Amino acid sequence: MINRQKIGVVVVAIFFAVIFFRLGLWQLDKAQLMQEISKPQAERATVALLSVAQPNESLSNDALSRIVQVRGTYLSNLQAPNQEDVNGKVGTWLVGVLQVEGSGKIAIVRGISADSLPISRESIQVVGRLMPSQINNKYGEVKSGFLPRIDSALLLSEFGSDFFDGYIIAQSEQPEIEIERVPSPIPVIKVSGFYWQHISYVVVWWLMALLALALPLIRSKSESQS
Repeated sequence: MINRQKIGVVVVAIFFAVIFFRLGLWQLDKAQLMQEISKPQAERATVALLSVAQPNESLSNDALSRIVQVRGTYLSNLQAPNQEDVNGKVGTWLVGVLQVEGSGKIAIVRGISADSLPISRESIQVVGRLMPSQINNKYGEVKSGFLPRIDSALLLSEFGSDFFDGYIIAQSEQPEIEIERVPSPIPVIKVSGFYWQHISYVVVWWLMALLALALPLIRSKSESQS
């Protein structure tokens, strides 16, 4: 005679095992998606700085990490010591204060140099990546000609108002100068969570599925022993 109670237990166990297995697949899909979208993104077209940013306004998410071009004249060169690039190389960056033609001012990371450059009053076209201001004073002490961090807020007292938020890591200047450029970071979409965290959830859910399938056997064995 068929034991309906045992069949019911098996059916329930299979039902929960399927649910746990599907939850594991869901977490696996999320892990693969996270790994895919966390790869470096395709570069967007170069745009004029004034098309994505304005003086005295915070940078929008769309403006961050964009390659921009801007024309103007340098007012001064400053040094930002103890800067670390995307490759982990630490050095002193040369930061120019650029007066944008027909607009405000913006800080430009011109390259890696312990020495300043003579200021040329000719018009310069800069192409580079637009970055958010640094927020920590961990790069050096506050003194004339030096920047403890690259932040337009630190330039207001010496160069006046109407600064663009953030700064540009220059990739090229026209006319070009002899200086080692700072490599700019490649844009990556940041997503919440971690790849291995989702993988651990996959393992947990599939272990739960195996446990659900094993429960009828464990129950049956326990009943036979009793």
